[in-house]
Amino acid sequence: MATVINWPPQVLAAAVMKLKTDIGAFLWMPEVEFPCLIGRVFMDRSGRFLDGRLIRTSRIVSLTEEHGYAIANTFSGSHYLLVHPVGNPFSGQSRLRLVTAGASANVH
Repeated sequence: MATVINWPPQVLAAAVMKLKTDIGAFLWMPEVEFPCLIGRVFMDRSGRFLDGRLIRTSRIVSLTEEHGYAIANTFSGSHYLLVHPVGNPFSGQSRLRLVTAGASANVH
């Protein structure tokens, strides 16, 4: 039986943008698990991850911005476009900030 994946409309909207950075995948509602991110992956160009799978990235070495979206650049060379339901919580950051344990719950 096939599994139906509900693609978040915000991910679909982000996917049609023209970006300078070669995005490897879209990360939906990522949360910091320092020094990495955890979130649901969509449109993974490497083919490693199925759409909607919860993943943990490798270490984030930098954050950049394009068109109001944050792009996480990883130690392994991946580039994830970070997509949230509203706004960009990583706006203005060039690196991940260490969040104390218990500050937020991972609910996806």
